[in-house]
Amino acid sequence: MQLTLPLSLKGMIELDRNQFTQIIAVPYINIPVEYIQLKQLKDILLILHSFKNVRDLEPRLKQILLDPDIIKTKNDIIKCIPLIEEYIEQSFDFIQITITYENYTIEQIIKAILPDDLIKDKSVNTGSGYSLIGHIAHFNLRDEALPYKHIIAQVILDKLPNVKTVVNKLHEIDSVYRNFEFEILAGNPNTIVRCRECKAIFQFDFAKVYWNPRLSTEHERIVEVLRPNDIVFDIFAGVGPFVVPASMLGCIVYANDINPECFKWMNINLKKNQPKKSSREYYIFNLDGREFLRTITLPYIENYQKQIIEDKEKFQYLSNSKIVILMNLPGLALTFLDVISEWLSINIEEKEQWILPIHIYCYTFSRDEDRIEDIRTRLKLILPNINNDQILYRFVRQVAPHKDMFCVHINLFNKKKKDELLTMKTIDNKDTIVKQFQQNFSE
Repeated sequence: MQLTLPLSLKGMIELDRNQFTQIIAVPYINIPVEYIQLKQLKDILLILHSFKNVRDLEPRLKQILLDPDIIKTKNDIIKCIPLIEEYIEQSFDFIQITITYENYTIEQIIKAILPDDLIKDKSVNTGSGYSLIGHIAHFNLRDEALPYKHIIAQVILDKLPNVKTVVNKLHEIDSVYRNFEFEILAGNPNTIVRCRECKAIFQFDFAKVYWNPRLSTEHERIVEVLRPNDIVFDIFAGVGPFVVPASMLGCIVYANDINPECFKWMNINLKKNQPKKSSREYYIFNLDGREFLRTITLPYIENYQKQIIEDKEKFQYLSNSKIVILMNLPGLALTFLDVISEWLSINIEEKEQWILPIHIYCYTFSRDEDRIEDIRTRLKLILPNINNDQILYRFVRQVAPHKDMFCVHINLFNKKKKDELLTMKTIDNKDTIVKQFQQNFSE
């Protein structure tokens, strides 16, 4: 049913729930209980938020409230459900019901309150676009919607029982630690949250670390390609959305983040998500990304590759494994690849003997009209000696109008045939069209 709300609600700054109360007339019928499961009946029921449309009359008799937008007369019901014509003839009538604030959805309330020009502007977040992080609802409201920020926050608290705190982002991420300023619009000021992702429980202080629930699908996609005994290096690990499930899977994990708060919570999350019967092998660091690459990642990779060649026991244990380097810092991650480029240019003959393939997943943004060509051009300047058939480009998500996030997957030292390499596919979250990006694999 389409509810019409009073025009007096437009521009409301302080929430007055009583103004949402109205009395409407709706059709009803009384039928025996055995007929309430009829499919045709479900199509014409009165559907409102938090509203009971079937009422008890007698032990075997029910009163059914119907949608007045669909049912105008008893003949409308008879046409839909001739099987119960007798009961329709006997009982069809209209009844007055009271609709209150409780019976409206978040979207209906916000639409009733905000000016029409804001509702029509699709670029303005008017309250329907928010992220849930544990008990926190996180908004990124545009300037045009800020006069209504407190009333939007109150509606969210009212309508989402699990939300205890509503915050609004104040600035873009511009700190080395990747956290951002926000203001608490309503609710409890507690910003330490617990949330579940990839079968793991994460805990952290949302005010001091970076966490984006809209990347959960990407985290799952990477975890799905991992196998026990894979060796994972995460250069910008945050609180562990990649490495915690990787460790639970049985991967050997080396995780780093420059933010001391991320280091603290990543340690907590890794410990709390360890299997009860056996602990996993993991190492965490609080270093700059370049330092972690130069002093930990690349030397350890060399050591693993040498051990597999020289040690038969290590060969049997790790020969089917792979090395994975994760670089999820889209604003800068590509620029860190110069460390790997320099490393690849030395001891080339020795590296050609390596057994373990290396997969680098490096994330970046692009605003260009041809996103793939833009990323390819920038990557070629940093890694000039990597062939096109070693690189896959995959759309991840749209982060802003005309700005997309991509994953660049680089295969190194992979001796498998090209047709055995992983085909990277993704679903465009905007229009659910499957996109596939491959470079010369079919040639």
